Amino acid sequence: MALSIRWIRWLLVPLMAMPGVGVRAADCGPYRVAFYEFGSVYYRTASGDFAGIDKDVVDEVARRTGCRLEGYLDSRARTWTHLADGSLDMTVSGVQNEERERLAYFATYLKTRNYLLTVSKESQHVQSLRAFTDNPSLRLAIVKLFRHGEPFDNWIEDLKRLNRVDEYADPDTVAKVVSVGRADAFLSQPLVWTPLLEKHHLQNRVRVLDVAPNTNVRAGLVLSRKRIAPEHAKLMQVSVESMREDGTLLKILQRHIGADLAARSVP
Repeated sequence: MALSIRWIRWLLVPLMAMPGVGVRAADCGPYRVAFYEFGSVYYRTASGDFAGIDKDVVDEVARRTGCRLEGYLDSRARTWTHLADGSLDMTVSGVQNEERERLAYFATYLKTRNYLLTVSKESQHVQSLRAFTDNPSLRLAIVKLFRHGEPFDNWIEDLKRLNRVDEYADPDTVAKVVSVGRADAFLSQPLVWTPLLEKHHLQNRVRVLDVAPNTNVRAGLVLSRKRIAPEHAKLMQVSVESMREDGTLLKILQRHIGADLAARSVP
């Protein structure tokens, strides 16, 4: 009997190393996953269904791990509030920082960069974050509780002290506010801005400024430390890493943002 068990273990080792195959947990979940509409990352199709990078990643994680993951739509501000108070299991495409690491485990699957998108005539000569700050008439619109990485987060805090930042519930509202002239600029990413610019007729009005070319923002699954068992969090982290290694993550990105941008967006 002991010999048989050793043979079974020997056979399982190469099986677990195969692409798309991993250790599965029958008792993992159910966990609730908060999605939010965010360009190509998560969007509503013409038929009314939801699609996007986040959805495909979560579906694949569930398939590989056996975890029961139940998605629902929420605002980004409420998502982070619920994570902080311990009433939410997990969310998607979250940016990791020291404060958030106290709340959650992370499993990174996106790499991107923020750009400054300006619209108003008053901002047409702006070429840097410093130039924007130096013009007291300019206002920035952002999504409440978003983190953009450095140097943007410190810059936003400086503008807040000057009372020049307006915060809204989601990227769509931010783009709408800028389109009607209630703010001069907003921050966005290539995998997000195309549908926003089209919807709010900003394609021929916006200037896209790469003001921090040497920076990248990494985002991924956000797994509550209060609500998700550490072994389940590790299981999901390993599954995301295996998706990157076997090319599945690249295929998911290509499906939604094309080959060129996808190749630049794999962490």
